[in-house]
Amino acid sequence: MKVTAILSALAAVTLVSAGTFHDLEGVVDPKSIVANKFIIEYHDGINHNAARNALNARKVDYKVRNEYDIFNGAAISVNSKHDGRAIASLPGVKNVWPITLHTIPTIQKSTAKATDPEAVSLHHMTGVDIVHKKLKLTGKGVKVGVIDTGIDYKHPAFAAKGAAEGCFSRYGKDCRVKYGWDFVGDAYTGENDPKPDSDPMDCQGHGSHVAGIVGGDARNVTGPYVPPQPWVGVAPEVTLGAYRVFGCNGSSGTDVLLAAMEKAFNDGMNIINMSLGGGSSYKGNPTAALGDKLSKMGLTLIASAGNDGVEGVWMVGNTGLGDDSTSVASFTNAYGHFQTFNYAGGKYAYNPASNFGKVIDLPASATLVPLFDKAGVLQDGCDAAQYAGVDVKGKVVLGLGDYTRCGSGARATVAKNAGAAGLLTATTPFGMTNIGGIAGFPMGSIENAAGEAVLAAYKKNAANVITWSKTPSDVSVEGGGAVSDFSSYGLDGDLRSKPDIGGPGGNILSAYPRAKDAYAVLSGTSMSSPYVAGSQALFYEGKKNGPRGLETRKIFKNTATLTKQWKGKNLVSVAKQGAGLINVMNAISVTATITPDHIDLLDTVNFRKTQKITIKNFGKKTETYTISHTPAEALNSYYDGKGYPNPAIKFEEDFATVAFSQSKVKIPAGKSATITLTFAEPKAGDAKQFPIYSGYVIATPATESSVAVHIPYTGLKGDVSQVPMMDVQRGYPKLSQIVGSSILPAPAGKTWNFSKETAVVLYRLGSHSPDFSASVYDNKNAFKGYLATTNGPAYGFSGRQKNLKDGQIVQAGYIWNGQVFTSKNSTAPASLPSGTYSVVVAAQKKFTKGAYPADFEVFTIPNVKW
Repeated sequence: MKVTAILSALAAVTLVSAGTFHDLEGVVDPKSIVANKFIIEYHDGINHNAARNALNARKVDYKVRNEYDIFNGAAISVNSKHDGRAIASLPGVKNVWPITLHTIPTIQKSTAKATDPEAVSLHHMTGVDIVHKKLKLTGKGVKVGVIDTGIDYKHPAFAAKGAAEGCFSRYGKDCRVKYGWDFVGDAYTGENDPKPDSDPMDCQGHGSHVAGIVGGDARNVTGPYVPPQPWVGVAPEVTLGAYRVFGCNGSSGTDVLLAAMEKAFNDGMNIINMSLGGGSSYKGNPTAALGDKLSKMGLTLIASAGNDGVEGVWMVGNTGLGDDSTSVASFTNAYGHFQTFNYAGGKYAYNPASNFGKVIDLPASATLVPLFDKAGVLQDGCDAAQYAGVDVKGKVVLGLGDYTRCGSGARATVAKNAGAAGLLTATTPFGMTNIGGIAGFPMGSIENAAGEAVLAAYKKNAANVITWSKTPSDVSVEGGGAVSDFSSYGLDGDLRSKPDIGGPGGNILSAYPRAKDAYAVLSGTSMSSPYVAGSQALFYEGKKNGPRGLETRKIFKNTATLTKQWKGKNLVSVAKQGAGLINVMNAISVTATITPDHIDLLDTVNFRKTQKITIKNFGKKTETYTISHTPAEALNSYYDGKGYPNPAIKFEEDFATVAFSQSKVKIPAGKSATITLTFAEPKAGDAKQFPIYSGYVIATPATESSVAVHIPYTGLKGDVSQVPMMDVQRGYPKLSQIVGSSILPAPAGKTWNFSKETAVVLYRLGSHSPDFSASVYDNKNAFKGYLATTNGPAYGFSGRQKNLKDGQIVQAGYIWNGQVFTSKNSTAPASLPSGTYSVVVAAQKKFTKGAYPADFEVFTIPNVKW
């Protein structure tokens, strides 16, 4: 496998007598760190003028990019040789971060078309359809800020009732996008200076789609932008704020994000949505810090959990890691409206190939023939040789819907050339796939379970005929209603329970810029996050004098729908679905809450065995609650004995047990009761494989129609400080050299000439590290200093890295010119005399005090000469 590098010049320094210089992402592409630009947070009581005086006194040549009042800090560009740690040493400075770039998340390929009713069925899953019809709630009077690529506010989906076109004006009667600002300009990519203006028009698309999910309405659109089918967002009369932080292409800096967050708050937004891409790290980043401050002031921050589910555990995105923020997982739509066929008494949905473009209508003589190999295994139909000896003339071939070897067009051509009348492909592992096929040849995708049922019927009677429907039918979608495969797993670096909750994010039809076909079906936690934002808007409208902020998050988490994997036996892990799929009707009608809204049991060594929960009955009558416990599947990513978490998670029945101080409690109206929970770790599960276990404590009211409430808990069996940190099995860390634009292995025994050559220490981190460093020791094993990288000394907290990107191993690295910072208090790099040295890479283990070397995983690269 070809190896490519994602390099980062990491620098994170803690000064005993001053502020802290952080590396925000830990493991990022070098382009994600904007050179010589920093976010500064001041200590309480320090104002902008005092900070400027401190900068001037140290003769820092700087330019102010933004100043923040609520965050209490600023963003600056530095023209002098002062680095981030020098800024952190200034009086009054609390924290310094390099400005880093956030991307628009990679949108997942949708398995639905815009004409598929599955793309608009999402409100059935969440109770929003009932809230619309029964309670007539639309989000009216609630303000939701969308921090994204802007909004195509002229799109008819954002028009007021009776208007043909939307608009952007605080006082325009037909304008639903009443607030906003363009912080960057069209040409901004994150690597150039922004050119803000007052027009937040979207030229990318992501923000319009997000805003449409929050509050678009395309049920009665006429004219040139009629949708593929009518659809409505969660809160179709909400007031929108468009805070544009991306240009037409590229990324956005944290300095811009902080400015947008503060403006959204100052504009009076009740809720802000941030569907942003970011790494997996600790909560100590500036957006999380500001998010917590805003939440404490009454604003609700909703953020996407990330689309890295294929990477395994520890990958939840960092935008929503704040204690008071809401991190949102994704669920796939549950229902659809599809063409069907009948076979041996069974009715099965199919998705016609787009290039065929119509309903399949073949005669009864076109019977089924599976494309088996000699062993009786269904084949994919990619090769003409697979048809040898099989009579398919005039028949419908059933093949395996695994498209890794060839596309649908190629296999349709092979089937047609073999004389087949049509082709059905059974998707693996489940669901239906959008396929292209070829013009004039009937082809469709069917679900995996349908394929199995059809095969079973064929083996009983090969003469069964296929009857094709003339009109579509309502069907449940295989895999629908379950948490999306792409949705990221937690936990975070502190073993905290993230994500918090889930919303529909798979196969969502929404608005898109008019210049880009006006509508699109997209998938991702970028879609589930605004769904939750819109849901909270409905709640706020329905509870005008009710709870806000964290109390609202608790209610939604308490009342979410707990789910299983498709055809699964056990509940999905809390580290995947959070508290479950949002249920808006439950949240509005519930009459009780449980506090806190989650429990973090941590690991075996730090096990929080005893917990207290408080049940509050805010209903109008006395209620009796039965307390129970339902465990969820455990996640084992270390079963193969390797140091890197295996992305193919092994699901286990490692269940904790919970004892209650009382299993029933009677609570008068308006009163509360406290229950003591005593947890015991799972007896099953190998502690040396660090399974993440979880479950739910549930309080069920005796009144039959009342809503039960629950809280999730998570824990890790084993000593988390022993979780492997570095990918030593693949030969990391290692010393390499940069030659042109390539990274090449450094020859053994190489003598470096750092005046002409650049080294890079490559590494792969499979887990978060509170302090990850690279340092130099001489031949007497004496410490000489931390590697001097382009952003300062090489140490600081770091998140785990992805496993693969585009089929290639992801690695990171410290770019090094041979110099070192001799201590954490040194202010400038120093050169070392010629000689033989060792480069020592050390990763502090989780939940340790940082004593070196006992609390670190240490790897030595010996015999480094210059």
